[in-house]
Amino acid sequence: MSPWSINSPGADINIGIGTREVAVGPRRPRWTPARKATSCAGPRSMPMPETQWFTQAGAFDALRAALEPAPDSVVPQAPCRTRGAHIVLDDFWGNHAVLRGDFRTLRAREIDEIARAHFVDTYGVDGETIVVRACVQRGGRATFASALPRALVDGMGEAGAAAGARVLALKLCLPEMLNRTLHRMPSANALIVFAADALIQAVLIEAGCWAGYDVQRLFAADVCDPAQVTLLAEQAFERCVERTTLRREDCALGFYGCGIAVDLAALQARFASVTTLAPPNACPELEGGESFARHLLEYAQ
Repeated sequence: MSPWSINSPGADINIGIGTREVAVGPRRPRWTPARKATSCAGPRSMPMPETQWFTQAGAFDALRAALEPAPDSVVPQAPCRTRGAHIVLDDFWGNHAVLRGDFRTLRAREIDEIARAHFVDTYGVDGETIVVRACVQRGGRATFASALPRALVDGMGEAGAAAGARVLALKLCLPEMLNRTLHRMPSANALIVFAADALIQAVLIEAGCWAGYDVQRLFAADVCDPAQVTLLAEQAFERCVERTTLRREDCALGFYGCGIAVDLAALQARFASVTTLAPPNACPELEGGESFARHLLEYAQ
């Protein structure tokens, strides 16, 4: 999936924008193994005030604060050097869609406009207020499209620039999670469910091709109730499968739960198989009630 590229490549920090917190960490060079530390400095988090949770203003303020030099830093800052930043946002901040059709002869700009029209019709927004990106699947019969508010994209760039950070890439998390988990599914027919922070998202795969997308809000009571999360996953399948020939008993399910439990036994009784797609660090910080922002740093790498 393509990020929103804003400037030339090359970056030295990763940023995760959650719904209640912003995390900033050092960027690992491509040739350095993930298990080997490249800096004595670890990730730095900046929580948003509760009154600013889920707001753009809260995200901008927390980003500016997170990018400020640490008070106890002993390393002098180089004011003349502009840092590069790769930002990954919680999917709460944007929208996704799987569009099906024949895209084989269309240009990239035409596909983007089709995606834009979809988001305008679905959400009733002004097309000029969103930034859209679309990725056509091999074979040209399906497109995975994403949209972000233009005000959010511009605000991220301005907040970064004010702190001496140039935004090199800006992307939502779901496409990255898909890229890293799809190959682990044992069947060409599958429902991949991602439950993290404020959303439960599902992508349906039919014969190896994108077939549908669904998203539902996760509330605090849902996160603590495995039966409710299981029910939401089943409802997602029913909505995604409407225009396909798939049956539940022929479909594999992959569940990615970051700090969120699900009744796997109930799902195993309804689907052909169930695969647990554990995130890279298993989100241990979420067990203490913290936000998803630190985990987003892994997808910015």
